[in-house]
Amino acid sequence: MSLPESLERAASELAPLADKIRPANGDPHRLLEELGADEATQLLAWILDQESDEAEELVEAWGEDDAGVRALLSVDDSGMAKAGRKLLRKARHRLRSAGVEIPTAKEAPASRKGVVAPADRWQAAHVSSPDFRGARMGYLVDSHPSGGARLFEIRFDEGRGLLDFKVYNAGRSKVRGFLKSLAESSGRRLFEVDRDALRALVWRAAQAQPVDRPLPSAWIEWRMRLFDDALEKEATPGERIRSELGEGDRAAALETLCAQTKAGELGPWPPATTWVGDRMDEGRESVDGLEGEARESAIGTWIDGVTVALVEETDGELIRRHLDELAWVRSQEGDDEAARALLAVSGAIEEDDEAARAFTRARVESLFEPYLASLRVIEEDALADGSPAGADVEDALADGG
Repeated sequence: MSLPESLERAASELAPLADKIRPANGDPHRLLEELGADEATQLLAWILDQESDEAEELVEAWGEDDAGVRALLSVDDSGMAKAGRKLLRKARHRLRSAGVEIPTAKEAPASRKGVVAPADRWQAAHVSSPDFRGARMGYLVDSHPSGGARLFEIRFDEGRGLLDFKVYNAGRSKVRGFLKSLAESSGRRLFEVDRDALRALVWRAAQAQPVDRPLPSAWIEWRMRLFDDALEKEATPGERIRSELGEGDRAAALETLCAQTKAGELGPWPPATTWVGDRMDEGRESVDGLEGEARESAIGTWIDGVTVALVEETDGELIRRHLDELAWVRSQEGDDEAARALLAVSGAIEEDDEAARAFTRARVESLFEPYLASLRVIEEDALADGSPAGADVEDALADGG
């Protein structure tokens, strides 16, 4: 039986409380909002006695809230089933360890103090793998002074700045469940990360904020409490994994990663949408009136030109950081060999212009793949009218460009 099912049974047995139990839909924290202090104590006593197998979830959640703590300290365990008494003793022991005064039988129940006791403080940090543009989700968790937790959800990109910054207040069990659901999701991997390393990533992204896009208002409110200039010297996850693992063979890694990039399995970390649009206009002009081998030759020349422009006009340091950060992700996934390959290419494109051009060309071919196909098979008149193949590239980049 689940906790919601146990609470439904409680609603049936404790008829005077039914109209307050059922609207909570099994949510322990909403239950506390619906119930008065005495009613919460009455319900807790019943759950511990009658549904001890499901009581642990309720006890854990209520231990993070002042009202729940009062219920845990107020409930009378005389005559209670043994399993329920054991759960209650464990909960009170945790509270005592966190600095909460546990009253004797003759004393009135005590509540938590106004701030979270140091022993009860909870902090956590998680970060996602990057998307094809390099954007990531970061989650910082801090204990809330009055119980529960604050969750900071940050969408950021080292090249495009802070894309979003939100703050949520919730119970710890709910926050843990949320982070666990993201970490276990097959479509959106989330990894636990050193808190300072994540703060360094976010701080650097904030320094790259474009002048024409204001910083999120929540960031402005919280940055002094969570971030400072000292983070400039703090190592990011990618920098840490580089010092731990070292590089693999550069030549082999470059060949492998170029193939992965062309196949759409890596990056391509495109530049701004306007930059891509300008290059596409040049591509249309380059094949105007040409056919056969002449047209194919013009396309090759255009690719060479875009590659040179991308090397010269975009931030190579940013691409190296993308590779290093992805290496950290691969290491978290248990693939140190793939991590070393990414670090090797990062090192190669920093020191070898030929390696930088080879990897950039792979990025160009991946980025413009649908557009290149259109250049080869569709006349320029169709493109000028807005061919779907050309539009696909720009549409894909439009989000946050």
